[in-house]
Amino acid sequence: MRVFNVSNNAFTGGHPVLRGAGNLSEYDASGNSFDGGVNASALCGESPAVRVLRLSMNRLSGAFPVGFGQCRSLAELSLDGNGIDGELPDDLFGATSLQVLSIHTNSLSGAVSPRLRGLVRLVRLDLSFNAFTGPLPDVFDALAGLQELSAPSNRLSGELPATLSRCRRLRVLNFRNNTLGGDIGLDFRALKNLVYLDLGVNNFTGPIPASLPECRGMTALNLGRNRLTGEIPASFAAFTSLSFLSLTGNSFVNVTSALRTLQGLPNLTSLVLTKNFHGGEALPSDGIAGGFPSIEVLVIANCELHGAIPSWISGLRKLRVLDLSWNRLAGPVPPWLGELDRLFYLDISNNSLQGEIPGTLTRMPGLIIAAGNSSQDEDQVQDFPFFMRRNTSVTGRQYNQVNSFPPSLVLSHNALSGGVPPGLGALTKVHIVDLSWNRLSGPVPAELAGMTSLESLDMSHNNLSGPIPASLTRLSFLSHFDVSHNNLSGQVPVGGQFSTFAREDFEGNPFLCGIHVKRCVQPKEAVDGGGGSNHRERRSSNAGVVAAISVGTALLLCVAAAVTWRVWSKRRQEDNARVAADDDSLESSSLARKSTLVLLFPTEESEETLTTLTLEDVLKATGNFDESRIVGCGGFGMVYRATLPDGRDVAVKRLSGDFTQMEREFRAEVETLSRVRHRNLVPLQGYCRAGKDRLLIYPFMENGSLDHWLHDSSSSLTWPARLGVIDATVCDDKKHREEAARMLDVACACVSDNPKSRPTAQQVVEWLDAIAASSSPRTDTEHRDNGCSCR
Repeated sequence: MRVFNVSNNAFTGGHPVLRGAGNLSEYDASGNSFDGGVNASALCGESPAVRVLRLSMNRLSGAFPVGFGQCRSLAELSLDGNGIDGELPDDLFGATSLQVLSIHTNSLSGAVSPRLRGLVRLVRLDLSFNAFTGPLPDVFDALAGLQELSAPSNRLSGELPATLSRCRRLRVLNFRNNTLGGDIGLDFRALKNLVYLDLGVNNFTGPIPASLPECRGMTALNLGRNRLTGEIPASFAAFTSLSFLSLTGNSFVNVTSALRTLQGLPNLTSLVLTKNFHGGEALPSDGIAGGFPSIEVLVIANCELHGAIPSWISGLRKLRVLDLSWNRLAGPVPPWLGELDRLFYLDISNNSLQGEIPGTLTRMPGLIIAAGNSSQDEDQVQDFPFFMRRNTSVTGRQYNQVNSFPPSLVLSHNALSGGVPPGLGALTKVHIVDLSWNRLSGPVPAELAGMTSLESLDMSHNNLSGPIPASLTRLSFLSHFDVSHNNLSGQVPVGGQFSTFAREDFEGNPFLCGIHVKRCVQPKEAVDGGGGSNHRERRSSNAGVVAAISVGTALLLCVAAAVTWRVWSKRRQEDNARVAADDDSLESSSLARKSTLVLLFPTEESEETLTTLTLEDVLKATGNFDESRIVGCGGFGMVYRATLPDGRDVAVKRLSGDFTQMEREFRAEVETLSRVRHRNLVPLQGYCRAGKDRLLIYPFMENGSLDHWLHDSSSSLTWPARLGVIDATVCDDKKHREEAARMLDVACACVSDNPKSRPTAQQVVEWLDAIAASSSPRTDTEHRDNGCSCR
């Protein structure tokens, strides 16, 4: 036997040792549920010629074993994704043929031994997500063939070993999230093959090495959250390969020099300079015209910069995300901001901007048509997350993809005046509009109801007057609404989502009345209009006539009021039932018949308690799609947890994005999943169509999505635990063994890292039908044989 491969099954117990397998070259038992310790001595003793040994993603535990040094031909050792602890034994470094050593995601500790020098053939070393401490040994001059060195999220300290500069083939260097410090003392002129460098979240000091651009192929550089000082080196003007650059959270100076240096980089798409330049500098207004030809994300927030929003930004035609918040910028909001074709996220809050809101912001193409559909947007930037933070007291939300940012217009905490532009109602794709803490006056435009995708609207702390338009009740997905501390009057609208807003959202408006307001205080009317004694005499002589007329008029008004109340009350009930009266029609009459009704499919659990469910019930159950209810984000929208009136917990998926694509997804899921019942497939329990919004209702899965547990870096589910969720009883008979194996195939396809390769709902149904017919599912991608066996 030369190859032994039982990977990606559900084997349990101790890992196998093949007695007498002296010719074995490859041993792969990864992706099972083997537990206990690793018997390295037996593995190498029975198969001394083995070259590949993989035991990753099991339930192995105990101290790192002694004995691998006996495997003199061992080229790859993969033990990642287990529970192995302790320090690395000296014996390991006797395996001098090792080219790949992958031991990430364990509980290993102690210092990295200087005997690492003995692994002279090492190409890839991954120590990530352990508890290694102390400085790295300065032995890398002996590892001339090293191409990848990853050790993020440990407790490493000290300085970078100078001999790393001798690893001329190095392509990936990742020490993120440690406590390394001192200067970044590497000679990057000798590291010309370096493509990816992440030294973020450490304690490095001093300037940025001027030799970094010597890495001619580097595309991603993260030096954020250190203690670096000085200016961006002038040599960065030659960093032509760079695409992603994050320097956030340091103490750099001279923002003008930085921007002029970086403006000519032809491939730079994302630049994050947040929390730098705190010396009262000005954002440069000239000298950058025609620069940043590929920039899509520009974040220069919380830098205490003054001056005006510079006109050179108007030339950034590919710009999609602009964040200049938390500075000291003054002057008007430039009208050309609304003419940037791709801009869909604009945050210029917490500045000192003045003047009126330009009308061009009501015609922003990125907030009217769907943003984020270019092919470049689909590429996920691993380990280079973007963050959005609403204010200094709120934890930021991480977005690993640019098109995951919510389409937003954030102008709060400035000194803007004039009225709220009615044209904002044309921004049908905007999710967040924040105009709070300005000096806006005039009425709240009824046209704002046209923002049909709006989830958050904040106009608090202004000087707005007049009533709150009843048309805003048609904003079906408005989860946050705040008009507190204005001069609004009249009755708070009833219907839609207004019944679930908080009292605090309306306080500070003494002339408002209705829901959320205890009483309506009318303005005091003047009794004496002037005119002296003659006026008082006329008023006295006419008092009797006025009294008689008043009594008769009062009786007539009482009758009229009663009739008016009945008519108004009936009309209000009808308005409340029409959450989205301007609905487009669908071919399916069952959907178009009444858009405010949620069509539910009976299940074994709900058939006896099934009642009519309305859109208003769903809105209340999700807290008006409040952010706190978000439990996941799918390819076409957010997923919210909701508790229905009958007590059932469900997951409500609100589709968003390009309407045509969203409509296709909606139809596909309704038409396909409504007719399928399979124990391995989450059933569709209901759906709703309101205006241009689409809702899908599924049972709530308490432990979240499979995608999260398999792909999210914060997931604590190791590979042994992942495989352990399969009930051992499936191995009781052959049918269950085969079904479990095939379901693993389908599950892997559904949560593929590449969204383009994931199957459609129809394909999943076909595969499930194939499983039910006892034939293997035909997938579009290759998977390993997942045969199951029990011992």
